[in-house]
Formats: sequence, C-alpha cells, structure tokens
Amino acid sequence: MKTMKRFAARICALFVVLTVSLTALVPAAFAATKAQLPDLPSSQCVVDDANILSSSTKTAIENLNAQLTQQCEGAQIGVLTVDYTGSLSTEDYAVQAANTWGLGSSSKNNGVLILLVMQSQQYADGDYYLATGDGFRNTMLEKQASAIAQTMEDSFAAGDYDAAVTTCANNVASTIADLYGVTLSGTTGTVSNGNTDGYNNGNDYYEAPAASYQSPFLTLLAVVIVVFALTSIFGGIRRGFGGGGFGPFFGFGLGYGL
Repeated sequence: MKTMKRFAARICALFVVLTVSLTALVPAAFAATKAQLPDLPSSQCVVDDANILSSSTKTAIENLNAQLTQQCEGAQIGVLTVDYTGSLSTEDYAVQAANTWGLGSSSKNNGVLILLVMQSQQYADGDYYLATGDGFRNTMLEKQASAIAQTMEDSFAAGDYDAAVTTCANNVASTIADLYGVTLSGTTGTVSNGNTDGYNNGNDYYEAPAASYQSPFLTLLAVVIVVFALTSIFGGIRRGFGGGGFGPFFGFGLGYGL
C-alpha cells in the first residue's frame, strides 16, 4: 500500500513539473505562428495588397530605391499594405514579411519594410510599423525607427496613405544616405538624426521584436527540471538510466532583425 501511495505521489509531482515546463514553452509556440502573407515578388518594392496607394507613390518609391541600390550597397525600402494581419501583431507580421520578401542586399541585410495595416485589433483606424534589417543594427536608423514611423501618424489618421508612405520613405532614405555618407536627390527627411554611427554590416536575417522571443534559458531550465524530476521520481523504482549529457542547446523563437 505504501508503495502505491508513494508511486501516486510521484506521478502527481511529475504532472505538476510537466505543467510548469509546458507553460514556459507556450510563448515559443505562439511566436512560431505563420503569417498569411500576400505574394511578395523580389522584383517589386511596393506590394499594395490593400489597394490604397496611387501609381505616382509607387513610382516615387521605385525611383528612391534606384538611388539607394546604386549608392548605398543595395539598400532597399519595401512598402507593404494589407487589410489585416490575422492573429499576429503588426510587429510580428512586419518582421515575417520582411524575412520572406528579402529586401535589400542579401550580404549587407540593409532592407527596410514600411507596413500599413487597414484593420487592427488595437487601433480602430488601422496601424503601421517600420522594420529595419539587421545590417542597420546599432545605427541611427534602428534607434530612430519609432520616431520615423511616427511621421506617418497625421497623414495615416487622415486617410492620406500616399502622403504617409512618401513621408516615411523619404525619412528612411535620408537616414540611410547619412549612414553611407551620400546625398540622394528628391528626399526631404524631417527627422533629425545627426548620425555618427556609420554603417554596421549584419547577418542575412531580421531580428525579432523582444516580445516574440523565447529565452533559451527558460527553455533549458524547463528541460532540466523535467529531467531532474524524472530522475528523482523514478529513482526509487527499479529502473535503469544510462549515462549521458546535454549537447549544444538551441533556444526557440523567431530570429528577425527589426
């Protein structure tokens, strides 16, 4: 009888440990949710899936990118408009779109995505986001990404999406030009950057927003707890465990560079 009670207690303890461990891993599962993206041809820098931009705005972005590509080592600005992002946040959707699209030079990872969302779970009048490639990490463009995105606010709220995109794209292009030490024609940036950081080469990926990142430490801790619990719980039972250890550990999460 004592043996049965002891075994039942160990099973209950194992259940609690597994529940706690799975809870720690849940954020990683949600972070891996796939976005339902429109077609993002590499030959296009504007994908107006929400059908809100004029042909003149698309042409202006194309002309801007022609200068960036030539003078800034293949840098590129992509503009994406969608009606909604499904279950994903605007940030996560933008990052997945940027990764899928492959904007900018693959070796420099110097692409930038401007995302406009017409229907948002958080904001009644829609949302927008600016995602920067990992090649711009620790530069003024990354540090001022939020401020640059905010330059769209007035026009976006008024429903003038052409003006919103043009304003933001000009600010992005001006900041990139400063990083590379070149001058672009036709840009009138309104965000003061005073860049002294220079350009920082990066890897060919985009960094995830912190909110969608699952700490490797938490995942490793959960695994260790489960293994320790199994060893402790079944240690008194006639069960043999062979020797071994943990190899290289890989955390879960999305690897973007925003």
